[in-house]
Parts: sequence; structure tokens; C-alpha cells
Amino acid sequence: MQNFLSKLFNQVFSKTPPAQSPVAAPLQTPVIAPSPPQPSPPVSTITPVTAESKIPAEVAATAPPALQAWRPQIAIDPLFFYWLMGSPGEGSSMEIEQKILHALYGLLASDLNDAVVVPRVPTVIPQLLGSLRNKTVSAAELSSHIVKDVVLVGEVINAVNSALYNPADRINSLEKAVMVLGEDGLRLLIAKVAFRPIINLNAGNFTRRAAPHIWNQSEKCALACYQLATGLDPFQAFLTGLMKNVGLIIAFRLLDQQCEEARFKYSASFYHAFTSVAATLSYRVAQRWEFPATVVQALQQQAGGSKAPVWTPLGHLLHNADLLAKMRVLVNHAQLKSNDQRLCAGLSAEAIDCFTNLNHVQLYDTTAALQKNNATPGA
Repeated sequence: MQNFLSKLFNQVFSKTPPAQSPVAAPLQTPVIAPSPPQPSPPVSTITPVTAESKIPAEVAATAPPALQAWRPQIAIDPLFFYWLMGSPGEGSSMEIEQKILHALYGLLASDLNDAVVVPRVPTVIPQLLGSLRNKTVSAAELSSHIVKDVVLVGEVINAVNSALYNPADRINSLEKAVMVLGEDGLRLLIAKVAFRPIINLNAGNFTRRAAPHIWNQSEKCALACYQLATGLDPFQAFLTGLMKNVGLIIAFRLLDQQCEEARFKYSASFYHAFTSVAATLSYRVAQRWEFPATVVQALQQQAGGSKAPVWTPLGHLLHNADLLAKMRVLVNHAQLKSNDQRLCAGLSAEAIDCFTNLNHVQLYDTTAALQKNNATPGA
């Protein structure tokens, strides 16, 4: 796998102005009872920076205080998972849970080389990135690379005709669309297309229901990371947000393979173990795709465990952005009330603005592209 995604971290893109969010229907789904987090499997090959790292005394004396993760007053993570599971039915058994978790831990013990479980990134992307590095490349030359990928063509045309750009007349010319998007817009588009093969609506029952919502949340998480990336590379933060729940989609695909039931009632311990494994899969895949160590480390810190992580700035940002995006998706799907004061309790003014902005951030319509992707061989 070519290390091309790290080449994207040179540009940023325009922000979306704030908008007011609507009031949704009351919360009706139950909150899962808390359970001690399950330790992550010992499969990591990266050594994170810890509080025990050697720091000169003069630096330690002026070191900033440790970052504290935001704890929402509503159990957002369990509620989001419950919603993704489609209101689980009755009849859970330890046998079903153990079968699923055994398969997940087996996947973690592997080298993740199964392309069915961990899909490849579209081959056109490295070529296009090579063109983007050359400032003298014309729109026609860029178009010649984009036209090789049906999904990418559809994304570019949909993007320039969206409300974000609001052209006077519909743009159907790929070359003109590339000129309208500009280099930064293309980088955002490329990043999204690179992750798109993970979404497979032709998969089993659980993935078919959950994957579109996970992708929606991932996109909002990436945008929240960008908006709140003070002192960090905004585009690197954006890609880290996109990567956050890659492992969750993979875990749902494995769930489809292991569970014949359309719905099953799961225990709190299963929820904690399942989501911890999913988070671990995300940073394992990031390692496999040769992401920068700072990104892998931020993803690793989301996996939980028996000890609270010593947050890096990017890991702390990702934790908060992930929760903001989940809240936004749950509100937009009438699982939470947007005027519930508990939602934003403890958030900074910037984070509250971000939560509001995420309501109307729809940079591109993903529905048509998802359908094309599933119908395109080798996509």
C-alpha cells in the first residue's frame, strides 16, 4: 500500500458558516447500564507517548496541565451504538456474544491483509495526488486522472452543483468542475473517496443498517476535527476524524458473518468489548495504511482500557469531535432533543458553535456515490 494519504496534509479548506439546528423528537431509546471497560487486546505495535516519558525538569515545570476529556451528561456512546443496532430484540445469550467477540479478537490477531474485510484504497488516488503536487498542472490534466474513476467523477460533479457552491446553471463539464472546486476542495474529495470502499450497502443486515449512519457520523466528526483544530494541522485532523470509526464498520461486517439473528439483545459488557475492539481496529488499519504516528497514536487513545489515556492534543480533539458528531446525528434522527440543555453542558463556546454548524454541513451528497460504488466492480 502506497503511503499517499500522508501527502495530503499540506492544505486546508474553507469553513462552513454557522446555522441554527432544528428541534427533534424526544429520546425514546434506553440507555445501556454502565459496565467496566474491557481491556484492549495486546496487539499494538506502536509505543505511545506517556506521562513517564523523559522530560527535562525545566520543561516539566512549565508544562501545560493534562488534557481532560469531555464527559457529556447523556450517555452518547451507548445510545449511538444502541441506535445503530436497530433497537435490539430479546433473547441474548452468552454463546452469541462469545462467538462474535471471538471472531473480532481473531481478526485483531491477524495481519489484516484480508482485502474483503479491510478494503483497498482506489488506485486512481495516488496518481491524482501526484498531479496536485505539481502547481503547473492544468484542469484538463487533473480531469484526465479523475475520469478514470466513476465514483470520483460523480463526487466532483455532485459537489460543484451542491448548495455549497450554488452555481447559476448546472455544471456537467468535469474540467470546469475541477476548476470550481480548486486544489483544497479536491483534497477533501479525495480523502472522502479513499474511505468510501468501506461502505458496502450490499452487506448483511447489521452493516446495511449501520454503515450509512456511521459514514454520516464520520464525515461530521472529520469536519468537527477541522473546525476545532486550534494549533494542529487542520487537514491531518480532518483525516483522523474520518478514520475514527473505520474499525466500527469492519466490526459490523464481521458481526454479519457471525450472527444469524436479525436482532439480539446484548449485554453491557458486550457493548464495551465490541466498541473497544472496533476502536483498536481503526488504529490497526491506520498503521497498515502507513498513517503518521501522531494520527495512529490519537486513534489508539480512543480504544479505552483499564487506564485513562494521557491525551495528546490530537487524541483529545478526536474524542470531543467524535461525541459532537454522534450527538448531531442522534438529534437529526430524532433520538435526542436539540434543545436539551444537557447536550452542551461543559462544552466551550467554540464546541457549541461547532455542534450547531454540523447540522447543515452537507458538503457533498453521498447517497448517489454510495450506490455507484456498490455497483462498480473493484471499487
